[in-house]
Amino acid sequence: MISKNQIKYIRGLSLKKNRIKEQCFIVEGEKCLAELLNSSFEIVELFALKDWIDENKEVFDKVQVVSFKELERISNLKSPNKVVAVVKMKKQEIIQQKSAIILVLDDINDPGNLGTIIRMCDWFGVKQIICSENTVDIYN
Repeated sequence: MISKNQIKYIRGLSLKKNRIKEQCFIVEGEKCLAELLNSSFEIVELFALKDWIDENKEVFDKVQVVSFKELERISNLKSPNKVVAVVKMKKQEIIQQKSAIILVLDDINDPGNLGTIIRMCDWFGVKQIICSENTVDIYN
């Protein structure tokens, strides 16, 4: 069972100021978690429905079983999708020109648009993206 403090903490990570303070962000859903597991991000906590855990036993040793009701309470989605992870933010890297193309973004306001740009950069092999302070939070 998930505690009230955990629910408050996870729900709080939906706000940028709390993500910055805690240096953590939320990843929700099976597809996003599969991508996360193939990355170098560190998972702090993982909350999942029992059927997801049964299908993915080898994924993470600190999985906490939650009910669908509890998942609804911690999720930012209208319809939660079996799994929610609290993930540690990476430290900002010093920019070093390693690739031929560096994309600099300014004043991108929609998180969906930023996500689309990031996916396109990945597709075309752009390795470095710089976002101004006017751009939406990359962990949104």
